[in-house]
Amino acid sequence: MSLIQSALRSVIFVLATILMAGSLQAQNWELVWSDEFDGDSLNTDYWEYQIGTGTSEGLTNWGNNERQYYTDREENVYVKEGKLHIRAQEENFGNRNYTSARIRTKGRKDFLYGRFEIRAKMPIGQGIWPAIWMMPTDNVYGGWAASGEIDIMEYLGHEPHRVHGTLHYGGAWPNNVYSGRHYDLTSGRFSDDFYTFAIEWEYGEMRWFVDDVLYQTRNYWYTTGHRFPAPFDEKFHFIMNVAVGGNWPGNPDHTTEFPQEMVVEYLRVYEEAEPTSVDDDLLVLPASIKLHQNYPNPFNPTTNITFTLPESAHVKLGVYNMLGQRVAVLTDHYLASGSHEVTLDATHLSSGIYIYKLYAEGSVITRTLSLVK
Repeated sequence: MSLIQSALRSVIFVLATILMAGSLQAQNWELVWSDEFDGDSLNTDYWEYQIGTGTSEGLTNWGNNERQYYTDREENVYVKEGKLHIRAQEENFGNRNYTSARIRTKGRKDFLYGRFEIRAKMPIGQGIWPAIWMMPTDNVYGGWAASGEIDIMEYLGHEPHRVHGTLHYGGAWPNNVYSGRHYDLTSGRFSDDFYTFAIEWEYGEMRWFVDDVLYQTRNYWYTTGHRFPAPFDEKFHFIMNVAVGGNWPGNPDHTTEFPQEMVVEYLRVYEEAEPTSVDDDLLVLPASIKLHQNYPNPFNPTTNITFTLPESAHVKLGVYNMLGQRVAVLTDHYLASGSHEVTLDATHLSSGIYIYKLYAEGSVITRTLSLVK
């Protein structure tokens, strides 16, 4: 076989694998609700405004020493040309120096489990603090944060290359705790263009993505006096806002230009579909057995791979090149039930797309990873 033929064969195999993986992913999730912001105003069948400084919610300055007054005015929140705009302005209003908007779906659109996907463009500047997050519709387990908080995306305007994903849980304040991780762009800023932020929330596990790149997985949390997976086993609703100032970002300074706005193209909610049969050589494991996307991806030279077993089993996890040749064995042992993580050191491998396969009890599931040197 000539070098050209070999290269063409590799390209075709790569494209087929990518298309197959995309098809499988699309089959796993079904769209059940979305707001595409198509009209000329905010749809109040879905959203309600939260007004003021937080005192009506029992939160002085929204609990974070924020400096804005939230309004329902078109100057602060509007829909135009298929996009939602949440705008922070420097102006005297309600005895404050800044205005902005905060909206939520509480009692209108509440969800338990699913994939939640938001495409948005961020503002920029010291003291600007937009967030896309979720709160419990009913505080079943007690006050914040005993009933939980899910931060799909938080962003600080003075760090335009970075977003954060966080869970808050534990006891009621001040006995609350949190866990999370940030994601950094390798180039550019989140204020330059639209990015897709997503979280996949299943029983006992959550996964965060930026433009379909998995950057963290959480499968441990707790709340006082209740068994796992509480508190994240109740319905939550969406909140979107742009705060100004506060404990975390600090206040605006002379470098901050106003107005600043977060622009949202859509919010989409998916629920997991029934498993779909695939080729005999690519069997789908039971839903409770999971092989997750490696992190980071793309990577160089190391990346982490996690998988979850509902029962003890003999597990073999291997890595293969696009010709089907095995290039690494990451585990080949009898493992206990629970979550496991292994590290691939690809120092000896060339750049390219590879397949990693998890074999357990005669079944196999695959994913792809990308090594860039």
